[in-house]
Amino acid sequence: MKPGSWGSIWLVYIYSILCAASISKLVPIEGEIERAFHTTPAGVGIAISIISVSSIFASTIGGGIIDRIGARRAIVATSIFLVFCNVLGFFSTSMLMLDVARLLEGIEFIGIIVAAPALIMATTTGRRQVQAMTLWSTYTPAGVGLGLLLAVPFAGTSAWRWTFIVHGALFALAAAFGWLLPETPREPAAQAPRRKRPSWTDFLEIYREWGPWKLSISNALLVSIALGTSTVIPRYFARFHHISVATSSSILAAGYVPMIFAGIGAGYLLTRGIRPISIYIGIAIAGIASGILLYVPSISFPVAIAAVAVWLPCTGAAVAVMMALLPKVTRDPARGGAAMGLVGQVMAIGNFATPPIYLALLPKGNWLDFVALVLAGWILSLAFIPAWKSSKAPASVALQGDGMPLSH
Repeated sequence: MKPGSWGSIWLVYIYSILCAASISKLVPIEGEIERAFHTTPAGVGIAISIISVSSIFASTIGGGIIDRIGARRAIVATSIFLVFCNVLGFFSTSMLMLDVARLLEGIEFIGIIVAAPALIMATTTGRRQVQAMTLWSTYTPAGVGLGLLLAVPFAGTSAWRWTFIVHGALFALAAAFGWLLPETPREPAAQAPRRKRPSWTDFLEIYREWGPWKLSISNALLVSIALGTSTVIPRYFARFHHISVATSSSILAAGYVPMIFAGIGAGYLLTRGIRPISIYIGIAIAGIASGILLYVPSISFPVAIAAVAVWLPCTGAAVAVMMALLPKVTRDPARGGAAMGLVGQVMAIGNFATPPIYLALLPKGNWLDFVALVLAGWILSLAFIPAWKSSKAPASVALQGDGMPLSH
């Protein structure tokens, strides 16, 4: 596909969706995993979150490597490896074996989730870049919704392991289309400066930039409370609103659809020149209000569903704003992989800690604990987002940009 074309952007988006499905595919079958391996809710929480460990230790360095070897190779090779990881998950005979499969599966957040936006940033400019980055940012809600739907047919049955086979088959299909992905544009040899052999210092250069750090922390705080809520809401609703986990998981999955459109809508507002911080403040207010309502046990079920319908789009729109800011806070566009690697690394730390914390709080049934997490997450995310000094939308949305893909 032509670099920067919408076809290539959508294909990258599909790979990212499949990755995000890995996070949530265990949620509807939590109970079956507990019974099969004689573990606790916190033990399942570890299995959900351990997928983030690879990113904690290697995401930034991995992003630097991807900047050099090319995003296309990274995405295809990782997709093939993930087929193996799902097969290993299917044949797991103990909690330890399942944890190992999940640990290996976490490589996707380096090989695909870091590579995807790096490819977009390297092949797009102007309005097209903001539109593409805000679309791509919705991979999490789309993927988490897909992961829930993959497992819902097997929830409460002895066939729960087939969740891994279905997910692995989708990755095998995606890998087969990898040849369509464009190569990252390179400078002509005559114009490219002579580069020394990359050193560890080169890979870690992004750590010296404060902008990516602020964006990474803001994003991690938001994503953590979003992941924690998605992890406990199916069982929380089942307890307080007396519905099945499968039903509440399906409701949550349906709620991810407007979340996607909210991310795209945030991108549209940015292309109209509205300040990112103005958009984010409005999102945070609505996110806090709906997040509190989610956990109030005395509200009616229809109100709880309405809260879901507001909460999810708010988180989707907020992440979209941050991803649109990523090219702006990265000094060197050629280091998009390293920048996204830092974002992924910090986010992985939050993702690793969040599910066990939320699942440990669930048996206590104190809804005020969850409300406190919602408030802290949104307020701190708002404080850290690197948009307070910006007087206009990200520079990449400037109307003088034609938005056409970069040429070779």
